[in-house]
Amino acid sequence: MRKLKVAIMLLVILTLLAGCSGNEKKETGPAGARFVGGTQGLDLSFAPGSLPDQIMDKDQPFAISLVLKNVGEHNIENGADVKASITGIDPADFGVSASDLTESPDTGLRGAQIDASGGKVEGETISLDFPASGNSFVHQKTIAGSVQYNVRADVCYKYGTVANTKLCVLEDILGTTGSSGKLCEINQEKPVENSGAPVQVTSFRESVSSANKVAFVFKVEHKGTGTVHKEGSGCSKEFADKDKVHVKIDTGLTDGLTCSGLQNGAASGSTYEGDATLLNGAREIRCTQTINNPTDIEKLVRIDLTYDYDQYIQKTLTVQHVGG
Repeated sequence: MRKLKVAIMLLVILTLLAGCSGNEKKETGPAGARFVGGTQGLDLSFAPGSLPDQIMDKDQPFAISLVLKNVGEHNIENGADVKASITGIDPADFGVSASDLTESPDTGLRGAQIDASGGKVEGETISLDFPASGNSFVHQKTIAGSVQYNVRADVCYKYGTVANTKLCVLEDILGTTGSSGKLCEINQEKPVENSGAPVQVTSFRESVSSANKVAFVFKVEHKGTGTVHKEGSGCSKEFADKDKVHVKIDTGLTDGLTCSGLQNGAASGSTYEGDATLLNGAREIRCTQTINNPTDIEKLVRIDLTYDYDQYIQKTLTVQHVGG
């Protein structure tokens, strides 16, 4: 009898485990690439011990090592597309020149990615050492008491975001036949996948426009902690270059794509591109796609966002007078 009870209990447990396994929910998204995701591009940090908390006001050399890790998914192909600067101190006060406070890496930085097996591959990490000449910082003046400096590392870099979603196209766009079992729904919000980056496409809604046209509106938002600037501007602080994102939409449908909300907009084949100015960190783009010879299909829509991005980290350095 006891063996029978044990056997029954084991059978119940195995049944429950099988049921739980069958009810597991898996994340699904639109067709296209799988992304690591996130709202960061580069992660910045000072290497441990490279920038001390406190130094003496004379004869204490030190250096700064800035660590850059590409935690987003955009590959920075050229090291010249990254410019790092040390600010907050007068170079003459620390025995170096202005050129010693600016540096770019010798190589690019590969972004994070998902491999063929679905695992995450970390992005590349590099370090930049200051002074760039290879010398050391040494405080030049005798002071009374102590002085604090806010030492800041600013990094400007070119970056980009890829967003994927799907467009529903039906032979009967207006739904006049009232047929059931449609392949997809036109009038609805569509899921969007974004690559890891500080600017994102946060929503995408498709709707019927006419018998041979569909419309869609999507929102571009800044989700990072830095500032967005016009692509190729070197993070210019000029008003005309701030909060600018270059937007390229590709529906994969030949011709007939028009969009509003973009400056200098132009169409070419299945694409439309132009510059968007973010207002309070966001901008809605509205597009209409003409459908030639409509049939029941779903089309992958790719949206590319490119921009310059500026961010910084900061640490307090205390300079203490040496007694005597």
